[in-house]
Amino acid sequence: MFRRLISTLRALVNGAIEEAGGRHDLALLTQQIRDAGSNVRAAQKAVALAKAQNEQDHRRIAKLSNAIEDLETRARSALAKGEDALAREAAEALAVMEAERAALSDAVEAFSADIGLLTENVRCAEARLRELKRGHRVASVREQVRAAGGPGPSVEYSSLGEAEDTLSRIKERQERGTLADQALASLSILDRPKELVARLADAGCGAPLGPSTDDVLQRLKSTPLLVSKN
Repeated sequence: MFRRLISTLRALVNGAIEEAGGRHDLALLTQQIRDAGSNVRAAQKAVALAKAQNEQDHRRIAKLSNAIEDLETRARSALAKGEDALAREAAEALAVMEAERAALSDAVEAFSADIGLLTENVRCAEARLRELKRGHRVASVREQVRAAGGPGPSVEYSSLGEAEDTLSRIKERQERGTLADQALASLSILDRPKELVARLADAGCGAPLGPSTDDVLQRLKSTPLLVSKN
């Protein structure tokens, strides 16, 4: 008997420890998901900013190309007119602009590849975060169901069992109230026999208690009206 009691106590203690550990792990998972969500949002903003900067570089390359094309046209016109000094100055500017365009194009091409990889990584992180959130919801519901009275040892009565007991008491009290009302109604009828007899007589059950309206009308019809003579 003593060994059985010790085993029961150990089971209850282990169940309480396991329950506390489950709540701790669930709270820890909630915080970890919150931190991971913050990191994913920060990564999303960083990738969006990188894409915006890359788009700006693409627009700078387009502007440089337009400027180089215009300057080349003007340099050829200067050469045709014998303006060698102006043509040389234009050529020097073209060399600088073309070098800048080439360097910027190489940087944009390399950055575009990096942005593609970063975007894919962020998408994978988003998918993992969504999966974590789904798993967290399932784990949270399971924990609530288990705490509400699911299988496993429990030190105290569950709130669900207490609610069932309360509902049973309410139903019993209401049933007693209904029976009491019915009994009171029966007593009330017995306390008013004259009213019950009157209602029965009006319904044609038994002899009438007094002259009815029809009886009075019949009597009036059968009695001649006396007219006094002056």
